[in-house]
Amino acid sequence: MKKYLPKILFLISLVTLAIVPSQSQEKSKITPYFQLQYFKVNDQEAYLKSTLSYSMNRMEIPLPGMIISFFAGEAGNEPLASVITDEKGVAKVALGSDTKLPLNGDGAWSFRSEFKGNDTIDGADSELAIRNVTLEMTLSEVDSIKKIGLKAYTLQNGKEVPASEEAVIVYVPRMFSLLPVGEASLDENGTATVDFPSDIPGDEKGNITVIARFEENPNFGNIEKSVTEKWGIPTSYSVPTTHRALWTKTPPMWMIITLSILLAGVWGHYFFAIISLILIKIDAKRKKDKDEFLA
Repeated sequence: MKKYLPKILFLISLVTLAIVPSQSQEKSKITPYFQLQYFKVNDQEAYLKSTLSYSMNRMEIPLPGMIISFFAGEAGNEPLASVITDEKGVAKVALGSDTKLPLNGDGAWSFRSEFKGNDTIDGADSELAIRNVTLEMTLSEVDSIKKIGLKAYTLQNGKEVPASEEAVIVYVPRMFSLLPVGEASLDENGTATVDFPSDIPGDEKGNITVIARFEENPNFGNIEKSVTEKWGIPTSYSVPTTHRALWTKTPPMWMIITLSILLAGVWGHYFFAIISLILIKIDAKRKKDKDEFLA
């Protein structure tokens, strides 16, 4: 037994070396986060959006340059398009009015997106079932009270079916994001009313855009309807030419004075050093002449 022990240990080490690299290679593969979403804006623009990313050190990192395939149909095998993800890891495919989308047994559209993966990233896919919904919004003013009327419905056999008990959020655009101004739950008739605030600033003429949305709705996806009305407070965002501020072409006076003092101090030190060098050279020459005269 002792005679064959070195050979046995050698074989075990070879097997271990063969297994460890393969296991480490499998563990080094990235498991991505893959999401499929449906968007429709003002009953005109509809598209599918897939996002491919992964998490590292609690940060979401996009995966650009990857091929995402989109499919339709209940079986998810009718190809729509193949799109390469952008720098944000996003791939979009437009659903035009001429795009024929088959309905599944529940009267909804079935979508699927797929990423096949590669040597370093695992494959992934995502599915989505969407009902085509119409979201309507009307703006009215009664006794100086601004009201937003909402209505949502689907079509089944040519008849309107109310989208009851669904949440709709109302926004107005601000400089960097959307400001929520109201939220409503649709009643059994698929309707709701939201009071609009009277203190929202608009443009110079008071125009303001009101946006109603279904957001990440499990039945309808992301649906948006927007209307522009003179419901805002007229506001001028132009800055007078005489106004001095950090963001204008004319800086504040305190900044000019402070900068002038600092620059004067810096250049004053330069001039002092240069004059001091000249005086030292003159004194040295005078001392040399005096020593030669005395000699």
